[in-house]
Amino acid sequence: MPRQTININDFTIPFNDNGCDLLCKADTVDQIGKVIDTIDADRLMYKNIIDSNCIEQDILPKNNINDAIEYFKSNEVPQIDELYQALFKRDTFRHCSVYVSDKNNSKIISAANVGIQHENIDSNELQQFMDFAYEYDKPNMFMVLFACYLLYERIHPHEDGNGRIGRLLFLENIYQLSDSFVPLSTALRYNKQIKQLMNEIIKHISFGEIMKKRQIKSGDAAIYRAEIQEIDLNRFYEIINDNQRTKQQYYTLDLDDNTKKLIIKLLNMIRL
Repeated sequence: MPRQTININDFTIPFNDNGCDLLCKADTVDQIGKVIDTIDADRLMYKNIIDSNCIEQDILPKNNINDAIEYFKSNEVPQIDELYQALFKRDTFRHCSVYVSDKNNSKIISAANVGIQHENIDSNELQQFMDFAYEYDKPNMFMVLFACYLLYERIHPHEDGNGRIGRLLFLENIYQLSDSFVPLSTALRYNKQIKQLMNEIIKHISFGEIMKKRQIKSGDAAIYRAEIQEIDLNRFYEIINDNQRTKQQYYTLDLDDNTKKLIIKLLNMIRL
C-alpha cells in the first residue's frame, strides 16, 4: 500500500494514501453548490459557528460571530491571530499549561489531551502550517486537511477555543475552502454516532495522562477528604506542568491504518 508523508517545515504527517480517493471531492462540491444556491453562505457559516459554540457550551456574542464571518470573507488566507481576535477578543496564544479534561471518577484523574508546552508555541510556524493547508490541492486533500486539524488540536495553542478555531480554519471555512468544506461542528452537535467516532479518533492521536487518586477511607473527616482531593488535584497539575514530550512529538502525526479508516468513515458520514 502506498505510504505518503506530508512535510510542512517541521510538521510531519505520514499516512497510508490507499483509499483516500473514496472521499469523493466532486460529489461533495456539487452538494455544497446546491446548498449555496438556496442558503446564503453567511447564514450557513453563522449556523456552523453557533453549532460549534453549543458543542463547547459557550455561546459567544453575535457581534463576535459576525466579526469572524466578515474576517473570513475579507481574507483569502486567514491569519490565526486576527481570526482569534475577531471571534474571542482576547490574547491568542496561551502562556500556561493546558489540558482537556477526561472522564474522572473516585479512583483516577485523567486528561484526554495535554497541550504542547507553552514555551514551544511558535505562532509563525503555526501560521506557515495553516498557509500550507490553504494551498494544498490534491486528490487526498480531505484526509490531509483533517489531519492538519487533528494536529492543531493536539498542539492546543490557545487557552480556550481550540476546537472552534481548529474546525473553522481547516474544515469549515465555506468561503475559501468550499472544495473541502466539512461541517463537522453541525455533525457533532446533531449526530451521536459521529460524536462517538470523533472521540475515538481523538483518542488515537492525543497525548493523555492518568493519575491514581489517593483512596479516602470512610472514617476520614469531611475536611480531611477535601484536603486529600486538593492534594490530588495539585499533584495532577504538577504532572501536566512537567510534560516532557518534545516539540517534534507534537509536530508529528502518524496516522495508522485504523485511524485513517475511522477518519474516512466519519467524513463519508457527513453529508449536507
